[in-house]
Amino acid sequence: MNSMTKRQFIQMLGMGAAALGINSALGTAALAATADAPDWAALPEGATPKTGGKLIYGQTYPNWDIGTSDKGQNPYYWIDLLTRSIWNPLVWIDDEFNMRGELASSWAPTDETLTKWDFQLREGVQFHNGQEMTSADVVSSFVAHIERKGSGFVNKWVASIEALGRYAVRFNLTAPYAEFPFVLAEYRLVVFPAAAPDVVGYDGIGTGPYKLVEVDNKRGFKAVRNENYWMAGRPFADEVEGYIVTSQTAINGLRAGQFNAVFNIDPTTAGQFEDAGALVHRARGGDQFLLSLPKNLDMIWNDVRVRKALTLAIDRDAINTIVYQDPGSWVGNDTHMSGLNAEFLPREVAYNIDEAKRLLAEAGYPNGIDLPSIVYCPSFPEEPRIMAIVAESLKKAGINLELKEIACDGFSAYGTAVNAPVGRPRRSLIGPRSPAINMGRMEPEVGVGENGGWAGTKADEYKALYNAAVAEPDAGKRLTMYQELQRVAQDDVPAIMLGGRRNMLAHMPNVKNLRAHSQNWSTRFDEFWIES
Repeated sequence: MNSMTKRQFIQMLGMGAAALGINSALGTAALAATADAPDWAALPEGATPKTGGKLIYGQTYPNWDIGTSDKGQNPYYWIDLLTRSIWNPLVWIDDEFNMRGELASSWAPTDETLTKWDFQLREGVQFHNGQEMTSADVVSSFVAHIERKGSGFVNKWVASIEALGRYAVRFNLTAPYAEFPFVLAEYRLVVFPAAAPDVVGYDGIGTGPYKLVEVDNKRGFKAVRNENYWMAGRPFADEVEGYIVTSQTAINGLRAGQFNAVFNIDPTTAGQFEDAGALVHRARGGDQFLLSLPKNLDMIWNDVRVRKALTLAIDRDAINTIVYQDPGSWVGNDTHMSGLNAEFLPREVAYNIDEAKRLLAEAGYPNGIDLPSIVYCPSFPEEPRIMAIVAESLKKAGINLELKEIACDGFSAYGTAVNAPVGRPRRSLIGPRSPAINMGRMEPEVGVGENGGWAGTKADEYKALYNAAVAEPDAGKRLTMYQELQRVAQDDVPAIMLGGRRNMLAHMPNVKNLRAHSQNWSTRFDEFWIES
């Protein structure tokens, strides 16, 4: 299975060990490797890509760790989350949530226990320094990712990783996980040249379509075409430059010809970009805004009735209508699930001011309630307007909540600075992912910050059901479990999900085949070209 859809992957899980091609002599899955470009790399029909030119993009959504280290040439501290310009992970998730091979050409569990997963690597892939990528590099990279906690799910699920010859690796998991490969598509979980644990990944060398030549730790980067990129004939452009900008600077820069593309534009400025001659591409979805509610102190929302009143008093449709001009679209259901997920379960009642008031009165607040401040940083340019709508909506139910804006530089550290491990009441950004990852981020052991230290009977029920769901090889049964998990969370409201956005990209007409991705960090740089 060189590249598979989610449906094919699920079907594969139900086949049993014999059908998976278990090699009894080796005890590993017989995986077919290929160095060819994957089938998802096909260009639009009739396309005639041009070579040469430079993409200069503005980015309004910086990496929240930008500037927190002097190692800006590392994907953890890269200027934004679009790390695939320089590096590659093992797998990629396309905009239809199909799982595709990137540096891995194929993968499979070794047997029905789903606790050991073997990945075959593409042969002949070269790093920017000319060194061939092998299993030693993958092992070294993931040892570092685990040590640096590059992904909570890697740390939770991966017990160890080992090389199986030169071009294959095995992930030994802590427990059965039917959707494990989806974990490996994250923007940080790229492959570096093998090195000592304390220095691996800090030299800016990757396997991506462009080679880093210059980086300003807080502002931008410059990169040039990787002539030895593993996808034959790619990339098409000679250079890529990226800069962190404000929304207005992005518009002015595009008008002045300083940029020919801008990622994550403010939806309300789409018309201004179009007036400047740009084309606007809208992804199917994007990040959601989660309000974390710490419960490890004597917080007023420790009473579930207050949490329920809070979520019922937020007019999410108003956000969609006013900010996104997208009335009637999906809204947050108080879990990490996205409307892009087939398993998404809407709340039966999403907005009810009268019920919110009744719950507050029952909790002892018949005349309204003042809540602690919740901090956020305007990672997306439209976020201050979203928070203003939320605050005004809550007032109709007698709920006074200050949503306090602070600078994005240092926001992560500020949010976790007190009451560890739960931290301050704050907004978290939640990108769309697979259902196992989505629901796992509310699971008490992994999502301590996002669920506010959720505990109690419902939290215990959620944890047990989640662990059973991800160990279940049958897709239909997992779907039922995922929807029940959503009901449990909606009944206890460990956190408040406001809803989400559509990621939007503006680019000049001569920039071809550059698209916004619902998973912002999954944007690719080996598909676009520039016409003169």
